[in-house]
Amino acid sequence: MMCVDEQRSAPDLRGLRVLIAHDWLVAWAGSERCVDEMLRIFPDADLVAGVVAPSMRQFNAMTRRAEETWLARLPGARTHHRWFLPLEGLAFASLDTRKYDLIISSSHAFSKMVRRGPHAVHVCYCYSPPRYLWDLSATYRRDARGIQRLALVGALGGLRRMDRWSARGVDHFISISRYIADRVQRCYGRRADVVYPPVTAKPWSGPMYPRENFILSLGRLVPYKRVDLIVQAAERLGVRLVVAGDGPDRSRLEALAGPHTEFVGAVSEEAAAKLFSTCAAFVFCAEEDFGIAPVEANAHGAPVVGFGRGGLLETMRQDVTAEFFYEQTVDAVADAIERTLSRSWQGAELRANAERFSPVAFRRDFIRSIEMALGTQAQHEAVALA
Repeated sequence: MMCVDEQRSAPDLRGLRVLIAHDWLVAWAGSERCVDEMLRIFPDADLVAGVVAPSMRQFNAMTRRAEETWLARLPGARTHHRWFLPLEGLAFASLDTRKYDLIISSSHAFSKMVRRGPHAVHVCYCYSPPRYLWDLSATYRRDARGIQRLALVGALGGLRRMDRWSARGVDHFISISRYIADRVQRCYGRRADVVYPPVTAKPWSGPMYPRENFILSLGRLVPYKRVDLIVQAAERLGVRLVVAGDGPDRSRLEALAGPHTEFVGAVSEEAAAKLFSTCAAFVFCAEEDFGIAPVEANAHGAPVVGFGRGGLLETMRQDVTAEFFYEQTVDAVADAIERTLSRSWQGAELRANAERFSPVAFRRDFIRSIEMALGTQAQHEAVALA
């Protein structure tokens, strides 16, 4: 018989049969970059997504290798995946996972409903418990319209119960920030490790450009991002603002804007790199779970004007990489912009901060957390056999 202490050496990850379950592949964003790094750690892993949007199937090697659940065979599921949330959970729960030693669910919805075999380990990399069910449920209901609003109101209780139930099948949670680890504890009553997502500078092969006298907002234009505060603050100060990105809130924001605000729509990676590299500051007014864009701004040598809540408090340092404001008001944002533009910033310190969230750091910390999860499971099995 082997005692528990003999089980505490780090498990060997080589040879593990691994399944990665990802909610859906409908865009290339932060969660998809995380999955790409997981596949670098486990290059022979199988990858299953609830659905793969037609526009993403040939996007890159990762999306081409992804299998789909039976949900993708339902009419409309690939193009309106959010309407199929309960069925998404059932589709993952019905996967045959008996051959796997390790299951990693990459989840902000219901991929964590995937089940494991009796001797396997299920690790959930949780971007957040679904915000539309928990912390931001009232915001999502307020901003929804028509049948979407009715669906959110009518299904909320059932989806919350389903979400809590799905968390019970997870052996080990990893979250993207301490902020999300706290939310996992509140929603599911579970502890979570923290492994920050990988962030790199945007690819740029062109010449170096000098900094210009404009501030930048870049991201999806949705109400909770509070880009309206940036627009109003820029117009009040008479500071040029470039708003890059698109979304359902664009028409409202354009109605608020004046002569100092320019909307450029969705931009390519190279165009984003140029904007990050030439702006005087990047302004970010959302209370985010982690916030990739501010770290990207630092990677390009730009300071951040940011709302001092959420994940930003973990990624930014006051007076070194960012200037915080603590109220989501035009006055607070305008004051923080003025303070930021009135002083100099050290590009080396900004870039060094972004390096803390490199893909290498992600892989190192993710491996460490996986090893801990496997080691804990081995200890439990050893105790059971003792």
